[in-house]
Amino acid sequence: MSEQFEMYDDPFKMLILLATLVCEKQGTELDYGQVPSYENDTFSIRHERFVYKKDGTEITWFEFLGRDIASTQDLTRSGYNKMFVDCMASLYQL
Repeated sequence: MSEQFEMYDDPFKMLILLATLVCEKQGTELDYGQVPSYENDTFSIRHERFVYKKDGTEITWFEFLGRDIASTQDLTRSGYNKMFVDCMASLYQL
């Protein structure tokens, strides 16, 4: 039997996916050097900063998405997954 892995086990990949979905919603392509601005009741994202409003988690990066990335919370992978899935659902009012 082969091993099973979570599809999104890396919080950074989840952040990229969320930014990509924001871009798709805005009709643009993701530019790692200029992340689009978007805000709703669940989260906000803009160049160099993501905020999950429900618990105040902030993820920041320097100049390019993924460079010197840091979070104000030390969440488990499962915790990050739940946070990003909630954000993705909020994009489409699910």
